[in-house]
Amino acid sequence: MALLISKSETALLTIEGTSIGLDSVYVRLDLAANQNGINMHSALYYYVDKAAFDSGSEVVSITGMESAYYLEADQEAGEAQTILVASEKIKAALEEVGYAVEIIDL
Repeated sequence: MALLISKSETALLTIEGTSIGLDSVYVRLDLAANQNGINMHSALYYYVDKAAFDSGSEVVSITGMESAYYLEADQEAGEAQTILVASEKIKAALEEVGYAVEIIDL
C-alpha cells in the first residue's frame, strides 16, 4: 500500500535540508496494530517517486512531514486495524492541511 502525495499552493514538498522542491512524493506505509484492536502505529517512508522505491533508493525526509502516525480504529463505526484504514486516516490528515493524496498500489 502506498500514498502519492502532491503539493498545492499552500502545502509544499521540499527535501529537508535543501531547496529542492517536488511536485509529489511516493510514500510506503508500515503498520503495527496493537492487541487491543484499536490502536495502530504507521511509519511512513518517503521516496522522490515510485521508480526510486522500485530501484531501492534511500528514503528522503520531507520538510514538515511526519514520519509516523498514531491512529485509532473506530470499532463502533465498523473499522478494523488494517493498512487501508490507516491509509485513509493519514490521507484525511494530509488533505486537511492542503495536500492532494491518492491511495495507490493496493
